[in-house]
Amino acid sequence: MTTRLQQSLRDRLGELHGRGDLWSAFAKAWAAVKPALKVPADDAALLSYCLQQNPLLVLERIVNLAPELGKVAGGPAGTRQVLRQVAVDICLVACERRVHDKFAQEAVGAGAEAGAGATDEMLIDASEQLAAAVIAAAWCGNGVRIHFDEQTRSAEAVNVVRDVPPLELDFKGARECVKAELQAVVKTPLDDLGKIDRRTRLRNVKTHGVVSDDVLAIQLDSYALENDARLMFGLNSTAAHPLDDEHLRTELATYFGVQTFRYGDAARQRLDVTASEAWKRANLQPDLMDYLLKLFEQLSGPEAQARSGLQDMRFRVALSLAGEQREYVDEVALELTEKLGRDAVFYYPNFEARVARPNADRYLQRIYHDQSDLIVVFLSGHYQAKEWCGGVEWRAIRDLINKRQDDRIMLFRFDNEPVDGLFSFDGTIDCSARPSAEAAEQIIKRLEETQPRGIEIHDTTGRANGN
Repeated sequence: MTTRLQQSLRDRLGELHGRGDLWSAFAKAWAAVKPALKVPADDAALLSYCLQQNPLLVLERIVNLAPELGKVAGGPAGTRQVLRQVAVDICLVACERRVHDKFAQEAVGAGAEAGAGATDEMLIDASEQLAAAVIAAAWCGNGVRIHFDEQTRSAEAVNVVRDVPPLELDFKGARECVKAELQAVVKTPLDDLGKIDRRTRLRNVKTHGVVSDDVLAIQLDSYALENDARLMFGLNSTAAHPLDDEHLRTELATYFGVQTFRYGDAARQRLDVTASEAWKRANLQPDLMDYLLKLFEQLSGPEAQARSGLQDMRFRVALSLAGEQREYVDEVALELTEKLGRDAVFYYPNFEARVARPNADRYLQRIYHDQSDLIVVFLSGHYQAKEWCGGVEWRAIRDLINKRQDDRIMLFRFDNEPVDGLFSFDGTIDCSARPSAEAAEQIIKRLEETQPRGIEIHDTTGRANGN
């Protein structure tokens, strides 16, 4: 039986062979790695190679091939992305075959004996989300889509849903919570899941209502067809969860095609000793992560590998606000990230994990002062009283005002409370009665007039002046 990952690879190879320039580029890279090994004649021959060779040999081959693909991918727009995706699909099919081999060898996973979990709840002894998702995809056939963050050098499966709506949104019961989560996610392209604020999507679902079962089922099917992967729930916490309900998990799996897997502590507390020992012998997580991370590192290219992190990023726009305006600005940030991309918009909730470090104040000041083309400030009576926005961020922004870099600053107001350094003649936009989408549109228009800048380094702490 052809798996979802195999079908995706078949389609991708057909596209590759159908474009002579792409096939020539791929064949050139293939020959460069090992000239003695004959280049496959066509897409069918390459697929046969991927499905019949030892999966470990295929993995070694594709990891070695990745740097060569980068060298020959300088052709028409999209060439690099197509070749990159072919390499990823070959790797995933080989990983899937490796998982199936280990399932059979160690009696874990699909078809395993007692202690390995049921089809409606896969128990996977892996601590890494990516490894667990690849194993789950091989187990249930739902496929997997992976996003590699070239800034953090980390990868994750983006068709894995981990959360459910917070209780304060008042969804009725576990079933409606889970449906609302799926409805919120299914409207977002898989590659953008990490870029979209989840709470904003859920508030939209709450406002308009949770759709009927048959509507959601059709949406999930369409989503899977478009993205070559079905959604899955991946749980790694021992805390109580709506999907602890066996009947709900079964319904999700059978009617909606959404499987649930547990990994990390959530799986280990449910696995018996025999199953735990079998998973250890299978050693799937170390093997899969070794090949997957090597591949993504090679495919990301030397320029991306040279970037060290947040301090080297360049943002088109940075948002500064008090927490009391979070709900409104959440929606503005969502509109901006959908139009500009997540890495172009500095919105603290989207970068919280990367800012959480000693001297975070200096990181934030540098982002607002040096690393952003346009700084958008949402002023209110709460703003100046806050330590971070009214102190750390506003200090950097005021320095730009003092240096007459007014073109880099855009001001919105929720009220008329005074803010140090601003006067009545300073231009602001009243957003107290303005829809968030309109505010976002105003920011986009301003960006059209704002030229990208290079990163400059300034010390906004006063140390340069001996203070």
